[in-house]
Amino acid sequence: MYRYLPDFITKSVFEMDLQILIDMGVKGIAVDIDNTLVPMNIRTPGHEAIEWIEKVKSMGFKVCILSNARKHRAKIFMDKLGIHGIGFANKPGRKGYDKAAAYMELDNKECAILGDQLFTDIKGGVKSGFVTVLTEYLDGNEILYVKFKRLFEKRLIKKYEGGIKKI
Repeated sequence: MYRYLPDFITKSVFEMDLQILIDMGVKGIAVDIDNTLVPMNIRTPGHEAIEWIEKVKSMGFKVCILSNARKHRAKIFMDKLGIHGIGFANKPGRKGYDKAAAYMELDNKECAILGDQLFTDIKGGVKSGFVTVLTEYLDGNEILYVKFKRLFEKRLIKKYEGGIKKI
């Protein structure tokens, strides 16, 4: 079995049942930007993303951005959403995840990562001890190497999806 499978799978962050994370003891959420919170080529967070972040915070979660996007892009989102974050996080490396947990003043096991890529967001989250939630990607207009990775991600998810809980 592939060892970097997500704990949960969902259509989008906007549709997921956050109460499940609360029931598991999750207190902090790190969220990816591109194709998780907004489509890949959107420059700033839209109304839906802003409302979702407010909902997450109102439910008592600490929240931050954890993205491999350039720091400048991540900062635009942090400023517009009023949250901290880490750009150029070098996912799936652990350092960004550890920084996110430290920023939120939580143990890694109290944090969740929400992201659209199995080989970056989820793999890094599993290695770091985060609860992992794989979202469907919002837009297929992606750079070539991401499209290439998606072929393998789809095969793995299809093979194991029966064992992954929906959230």
